[in-house]
Amino acid sequence: EINDLSEKLVDKYNEREKEFENKASQLIASTTKVRSQLISERKSHTESQRELEAKYTAEIQSLKSKIKTLKREGTLAQKASSADKTKILSLETKVRELEGKLDDLELEQVLHDSNAVGGLLEEPAQTDPKEIDSLRLELEQIKEDLNSKEYEIECMEKGKESSDSMYKREIDILSSGRLKLIDENRSLRDQLASKKNNEVDTPPLPMNDSSQLDPEGTLSTFNPSSQIISVGGAEAVSLPYLLQLYASWSGNGGIHGKKVTNFSPTKII
Repeated sequence: EINDLSEKLVDKYNEREKEFENKASQLIASTTKVRSQLISERKSHTESQRELEAKYTAEIQSLKSKIKTLKREGTLAQKASSADKTKILSLETKVRELEGKLDDLELEQVLHDSNAVGGLLEEPAQTDPKEIDSLRLELEQIKEDLNSKEYEIECMEKGKESSDSMYKREIDILSSGRLKLIDENRSLRDQLASKKNNEVDTPPLPMNDSSQLDPEGTLSTFNPSSQIISVGGAEAVSLPYLLQLYASWSGNGGIHGKKVTNFSPTKII
């Protein structure tokens, strides 16, 4: 009867041992998978970061080049504007001269007509109407040139303001994108550091905890839940626990003299 009970206990512990080995293998495989995912995420994050930095660097360099070109064009436009303003002043002076001359001719014609009617002039002076028409035509052309120059300067100034506003908006957009990239990188680094800490900071194994013993006073291998940690959403068994458990079995010749030969704990980061 004692032998039968002993065999039943051996079978029971062997069954528990096998179940634990299967569970440990599954947890080790899960931990390895999580580690691979973590490495993949780090690699993907590094590549994405390089691509984004290269993209923003290229865009910023392009924008700086455009701004430099715009400043050069603005300088040339200011010089041209100064020349145009000088031309405008000259045209305005010419307009005033022609208007004064035209007024003199018109006044002279009025006086001539008045004197001729009153018989005051023996030899009335002749004013060529073509000269007056020519002056009027020249005056109109000069006024058109003046208006054209003023409109051209106004368009140049508006175009410069529009270009400045556009490039400032682009600078703001790129600056905002760069800040967003920095925040994303910081968040990813925090996530990676958190995952790494979850893998490294495993709880220590209680050495003399009666809660780890089964009713027979033997270290329980069937319920290692107290030594299971969570890694990236998956479960893993702490390495100290596996090593101590394995050493305990091996040092005692296995369970009732049956050694474990197919259990090889793998190092877990």
